[in-house]
Amino acid sequence: MSTKSKTAAVVDTTAEVAQKGFEQAQAAFKAQMDEATKQAAAAQKGLEQVIELGKGNFEALVKSSTILAEGMQEMAKAAFAANQAAFEEGIANARALAGVKSVREAFELQTGFAKAAFEKFVAETTKFSEQGTKLAERAFEPVAERVHVTVAQFGKPLAA
Repeated sequence: MSTKSKTAAVVDTTAEVAQKGFEQAQAAFKAQMDEATKQAAAAQKGLEQVIELGKGNFEALVKSSTILAEGMQEMAKAAFAANQAAFEEGIANARALAGVKSVREAFELQTGFAKAAFEKFVAETTKFSEQGTKLAERAFEPVAERVHVTVAQFGKPLAA
């Protein structure tokens, strides 16, 4: 075999090896790009799920705050009405005391007023306590629902 044919054989072999190496590198690069594309799509889906979860949580917080504000407004109106009734009752009691004829009669009237006022106080306090408890439960409902959704969401893979 001549030097020329040996050189040609080496060049051909080198070209073949280079071509195979190039094809292998190209295949590996394509596989890496395909995997990177899959990972990017999964990350995008996970990000979208997190954004949606956050949006739902924010909406629940707004709903909860609205319920709480409306309930507090109702309770404030009820407290104002109770205070106004107590004030009017106080004026009526003062008028009744102004018309007494004896200390004993004044003492009996005052005792009756105090007893009635205490009973109303206990009744109003109980009513407000129950209203406050119910309001807290209603206001927390949207948040509790979102807690359940969030726990369920993080209990599985984000991009699943």
